[in-house]
Amino acid sequence: MAFPGTTPARKLLPGGGSATARALGFDLSGAGDFFSGLWQLIKAKAAELVSYLTALFSALAKKVDDLFPPDTRSEALGRWLRVAVTVVLPAALGALVLLCLARCCWRCCCGRRARGGGGRYMAAPGRHGARMLRGVFEDNPRLYFRDLRAGKPLVY
Repeated sequence: MAFPGTTPARKLLPGGGSATARALGFDLSGAGDFFSGLWQLIKAKAAELVSYLTALFSALAKKVDDLFPPDTRSEALGRWLRVAVTVVLPAALGALVLLCLARCCWRCCCGRRARGGGGRYMAAPGRHGARMLRGVFEDNPRLYFRDLRAGKPLVY
């Protein structure tokens, strides 16, 4: 059995699929039975999922009716909205700003020291007194000397 609106795989292969399938090392004659059972299993699991979601949403709707009775729902939701806008939103934005500042400070100050490039300078070899970060040179001296022989400027 093929899926609705599709062509069976045997018809897609050149020569009806029999010679090509045997040449590839598999036979498609029993594939329809396998996919039929698989399709039935998928439909059964989808039906179970739909019934579960229906029960979940109905339970949530009952909880909402318990928390916000229909006669006072607009006042209660308005109160919750005012609390969210005046307290929760500024607190969340403040926490986000602090997180961004902490990340920036970590990258600029603490992270560079941990990598060995924390501001210690050295004389760049072969550059006639130019200064460069010691950590950059120690990380990859081969790249530094390759750039030096190629005549590239010192941009560290």
